[in-house]
Amino acid sequence: MPDLFSSKLEMSTTPLPQEASVLLWNDILANRIAVILAIVLLLIEISDILVLIPHLFRCLPYWKGNMELEHSVSVSRTRNTVAIVVAVLFCVAADAFSVFNPSWRAMVPPEYGLLLTMAIFAGFVVLRGLFYLISPLRSRTAEFACTVRHTFFNYFILFALLAVLTSVLMAAFGVGVRAGRIVLIAEAAVVYLFDILRTSQILSSRYGVFATFLYLCALEFLPAGILIVTCTR
Repeated sequence: MPDLFSSKLEMSTTPLPQEASVLLWNDILANRIAVILAIVLLLIEISDILVLIPHLFRCLPYWKGNMELEHSVSVSRTRNTVAIVVAVLFCVAADAFSVFNPSWRAMVPPEYGLLLTMAIFAGFVVLRGLFYLISPLRSRTAEFACTVRHTFFNYFILFALLAVLTSVLMAAFGVGVRAGRIVLIAEAAVVYLFDILRTSQILSSRYGVFATFLYLCALEFLPAGILIVTCTR
């Protein structure tokens, strides 16, 4: 009687190829170099940041704090320099947690991811600047126009410093990219609300409610909306 329960195990004589390991953000040399450069920039500007922080904190509860900051030539110049430095810091943190994560990002090689993040943020800043350039608030000498245009950067500096601190803590505690992205976006939303509220108060000190709303739509909401659409499609 044949053995009905006999079996033969057939296995490949060659080992199966191992799947390529997932490339982590900090495994990319360009990202490591960017972190080092960001730390160097932070150390260079730390004294200016400490001088600027009290002025920025005053802009949180009082909209006139933005006008006072703009009125001081030395403080406003320090703000402009610090804004550039913290923009680099923010881009490093944003790229590490994929804050700007459009669907077409997958087409970009991982080693160019940070450059893409910087390009997206720079594009937003340039676009916002162009909208102001074609508006009645384009003056580079009128203090009121400069205050309205630069108020965003006052709150951006606070957000960028908060985002960097949060990113360091999340990295230390091993928070995942998806959770970290949600945290940074939530922080951005809160600070942006402060920015819009104070900007609207500055505008309404000179213009009516309707004109203030139109200015906000054209100069603040539109570029922010384009950025959101770009990063979510």
